[in-house]
Amino acid sequence: MSLNAIAFINNRKKVVVLTNDRIAHIISYVIECYNLLLVDKPSFSKSFVAQHTTFHFEDYLKMEFVDNYLIKQKHILATKLSSLEQVTFNYETIQRFTDTSDGKEKSDKIDVYVNKIGLKDEWAVDEEHLYLAIECKRISTLSDCQDYIGDIEKFSTRDYSKLRIPFESQIAFIESSKLDHISVSNNINKRLQSTPTVLTKQLLTSIAFNSPFKGSYFSIHKKTFKKKEPFKIFHLLFDYSQLITN
Repeated sequence: MSLNAIAFINNRKKVVVLTNDRIAHIISYVIECYNLLLVDKPSFSKSFVAQHTTFHFEDYLKMEFVDNYLIKQKHILATKLSSLEQVTFNYETIQRFTDTSDGKEKSDKIDVYVNKIGLKDEWAVDEEHLYLAIECKRISTLSDCQDYIGDIEKFSTRDYSKLRIPFESQIAFIESSKLDHISVSNNINKRLQSTPTVLTKQLLTSIAFNSPFKGSYFSIHKKTFKKKEPFKIFHLLFDYSQLITN
């Protein structure tokens, strides 16, 4: 291997390590926002959303969390890491990807789009194409974990036209008091082991942030195309069972 190739690989590793640290700060902040939500104890009514909005309930939960917490509390994030002072949180952002099953270019609606994470020089891309994607799913029964895995499959099989950093995130809104993050994560892992379309190197594994919150995990997978490059997912399994009403 040439010296230039070795230098490129080493530099890539440094950028990935730096990005992992930056994303971990963002995930920690998302958890802090969830803790603030638990203190506020808002009530989310399914009937209200059905009667007074045109939103799917999952989208309503997502937008409430983004608008009332991730955006409003950004000063907390800026005090922790100055390079994240300009970070933005949006929802329903669309990016382009090529479907590896049929070779056609399609649109991908990102649930929560986290931009301006302060690494555009390291990745040598435009700021708009450097982002963290967070996908959200409601989980009322363990069977809903299959839909959750559907997002992992999308991460694995979609070939994006612009840069996609090797880090993703997912939020589960757990709606049933009969479930907890342990039962949900165990069920996801069980399903992953029998999902051939997802190349899993590391099943969901508990990861601690500086918070009493216990429902944070990470997993590692590989893309199913080209060089089958690995990527990491941060999973946040949020208990919403006491916040949702009929």
